[in-house]
Amino acid sequence: MSLPPPLSAKDKNSFAYETVKDRLPLIVTRIVDFLARHRSDILHDFGEDADRECKSCIGAMDKLRYEIARDKPIVLLGDQYPDVEIWNRCLQDMRNKGQALSWFQSPWLLVECYMYRCIMQAFYLTKHMNTTDPFYEMKQRSFLASENAAHTLLSQLDNDLQMKNTEESTLREQFSTYMEISLWGNRCDLSLSAGSDSSQNHDPFHQLSELKQCLLINHESDVYQYIVKQHSDDFNHDIYFDLILDNAGFELLGDLCLADFLISKRLCSRLTLHLKMMPWFVSDATRQDLDWLFSQLEKSQSEIWQKTVERWKEHVKNGQWIITAHQFYTLPFDYSQMRKYSSDLYTSLTNSHLLIFKGDLNYRKLVGDLKWNLNDKFDYALRGFHPTSLVVLRTLKSDVQLELDEQSINYAKNLDSNWMVTGQFGVIQWWKKPDV
Repeated sequence: MSLPPPLSAKDKNSFAYETVKDRLPLIVTRIVDFLARHRSDILHDFGEDADRECKSCIGAMDKLRYEIARDKPIVLLGDQYPDVEIWNRCLQDMRNKGQALSWFQSPWLLVECYMYRCIMQAFYLTKHMNTTDPFYEMKQRSFLASENAAHTLLSQLDNDLQMKNTEESTLREQFSTYMEISLWGNRCDLSLSAGSDSSQNHDPFHQLSELKQCLLINHESDVYQYIVKQHSDDFNHDIYFDLILDNAGFELLGDLCLADFLISKRLCSRLTLHLKMMPWFVSDATRQDLDWLFSQLEKSQSEIWQKTVERWKEHVKNGQWIITAHQFYTLPFDYSQMRKYSSDLYTSLTNSHLLIFKGDLNYRKLVGDLKWNLNDKFDYALRGFHPTSLVVLRTLKSDVQLELDEQSINYAKNLDSNWMVTGQFGVIQWWKKPDV
């Protein structure tokens, strides 16, 4: 059975076309605005050389915006960041095979990743601005606008973790709650909104019951039973999970609450948090974002916030939380190519009992961002990416989804004709690695 073609902006009826035509140039424009607003500060802090570098970054953004709009050829990268050789080899291989290399003709996943890599190239080529995150203001502003929801979330987590000898039914219900908090936090995505406000303005717990109707696939029960079985099969209770993160801000807070719950309730003994190595897709979480979030909790006047961050820092200190970032997550490859291009990462994931993937981009990379039929099998779409069992917590923001039945499709269509791309609907989709 041959694979379907990749999603691409060459299809003018696709969300990929709308993204490349409208959303990507708008994101680049917001970076120009960011640089223009901070140019005087850069001059004051670092002098005229830095001012010239700022001007060069603005020029690079203007050029990038023009090239996207005119469907110009995609060219090789020219900075000295460690991933350049891999990127350029990928682009050159495509060119050698006669594949189209332009903004509207190439695979959507490639050009969208390439745009963010080009943005970062402009900063990497400078001396004074090579550690700049051009999206940091948007990410931080989004979290600060979600402070009330954050306080509600952390207060409830504190209450739940104080409960001792939790009954099985209660533990299972709490597991479901924090899985769904993590899932719906994925709505706070600045790349979908092109940098516009995407803060969490409502009580996240009160929302869960009404959001149940928007959950098109829900494998929570299967995941929970699998975790319980891991404990019964592994008598030393040394259970490892990996959480491949998506967005910073309120979503990251919800993800850390899930991670805290899993550790504190001893559903796993160690959990690795996977961040991005560079600013990516506007709001993807980096180590800088994680450190900033910790600092916000530490300096808060709230006893709950301070108590929470102290517990989280203790998880890190004692090795229960491992924080990492691998360059594979910002390369142009989908996950079926991980074993070839980043065998070290793939091998480390095989040692995990469960992979928890967050968000739309991770889903796209899992299934290759191809034009699958909605009822095609998730297992087949993984195309051999089978390091261990995995679950995806994702709100739909692109034209790809697997294993939906006709009833769910019709239900979503009747509620919203653009149901696949608005983030209104979500899935908790599970794949269990077959027992050997």
